[in-house]
Amino acid sequence: MRTPRPDLLEAGQTEAKASAAAPGAAALGVDDLLVTAEAVITLDPEWRLFAPGYLAVRDGRISALGPADEAQDRKALRRLDTGKSLLMPGFVNTHTHISMAAFRGACEDAPDRLTRYIFPMEKNLVTPGLTYWSSLFCLCEMARSGTTTFADMYYFEDEVAAATELAGMRAILGETLVDQGSPDAADFSAGMDYARAFIEAWKGHPRIRPCFAPHAPYTVDAQHLAEIAAEAAALDVDVMMHVAEMDFENERFSGIGGSVLKYLDGVEGLLTNRLLAVHMLFVDDADISIASARGLRVAHCPASNAKSGRLVSPAWRMQKAGIPLGLGTDGPLSGNGMDMEGVLNLFPKLQKVRERNRAILPARDALRAATLGGAEALGLGDETGSLEVGKKADFLLVGLDDFNMRPVYDWYSTVVYAMRPHNVESVFVDGRPVVEDGRMQGFDQDEVMAEMEKLQRNCSSYIGELSRT
Repeated sequence: MRTPRPDLLEAGQTEAKASAAAPGAAALGVDDLLVTAEAVITLDPEWRLFAPGYLAVRDGRISALGPADEAQDRKALRRLDTGKSLLMPGFVNTHTHISMAAFRGACEDAPDRLTRYIFPMEKNLVTPGLTYWSSLFCLCEMARSGTTTFADMYYFEDEVAAATELAGMRAILGETLVDQGSPDAADFSAGMDYARAFIEAWKGHPRIRPCFAPHAPYTVDAQHLAEIAAEAAALDVDVMMHVAEMDFENERFSGIGGSVLKYLDGVEGLLTNRLLAVHMLFVDDADISIASARGLRVAHCPASNAKSGRLVSPAWRMQKAGIPLGLGTDGPLSGNGMDMEGVLNLFPKLQKVRERNRAILPARDALRAATLGGAEALGLGDETGSLEVGKKADFLLVGLDDFNMRPVYDWYSTVVYAMRPHNVESVFVDGRPVVEDGRMQGFDQDEVMAEMEKLQRNCSSYIGELSRT
């Protein structure tokens, strides 16, 4: 078993402690950063919007925001007068498998793709090195399109954590568990050992929260799910799992317990507010009531589900029931695109089609699901997802001087239906630049591109043979 990597964790914790201990500009009443923009979308409880507006940052948190003229007398170490830009909360992507980027586009359009192609690719090609470089590669796409926080589940998740730390992003990261052997564990017991070591190494990190990630009810049996739930409670960490996603899964567990969710409700300790249930396609009103009563949180992935020809999740109905719900791209082999703009654009459209009701899910509610709703689904709603004084300074700047962004009559509808990834100019996490002028600040993105080209050459022969079977 590969040892999880605490080296970058220690560096991050040391940096955070040093920042907290230093008197710096905050003690002198000076902001670290002050940004003015043509408009500021806050997504706060009052739905405040300032046009023009400003946002100030001290010690990684928002110290003030409001109409731009109120910023004139504030002092800051760095001031950005962005002109024709929109300042908004960073996107929160609630479900990914970022290290699958090396396989994007392989073996598409097959009805039995998961078992026939994806599982063999994972068994034969996934290594720590592939996981690390694929993660960095995917984080470039995600950060450069405005994602500041994400949830991920895969194998060798310590490598994903190392890449996330380098990128400077915020994440909930789950080590994937299955009953049988996996790329990083010989069996379930070894997988649990790996997961515990990963959690111990990264727990307490200022931006990365580790957790357990059983793959699905059809790959992890009830006994093991109960063991995971008990261990998560003992370690005070979350659980994320694919739930009610697949046709065969629905058929199997409907015959056992009435539905996938009803079956899982019989697993001791699993259905609690620790669980992030991903997909939730095959659910009826009774299942939604169970999910609400148990405090489940949901990650909704409309693009990957549509690409697979699956049901449209009753996401709007789950929102109405008070279930915290966020949006996810899924992995680069599932939805392919890792930008949240595409998912955000599709989300309200598919819900309107499903319900045959154009009036549901207005643009601002859709945008909330891609930001604060996602943060709430990840248990981070008090820290990020909206622009409010005291919250983490996770935000992005969107260029408005482009043909797809004008004219603007409603800022929410412009973001939801017109904004595209190329409009994102700069991205900040904890008030620090993760992306500036379209380039990653934490590492050399050109080196990462070169490494992906090597990975493609290494994988192409096997994937070519597999696709011909």
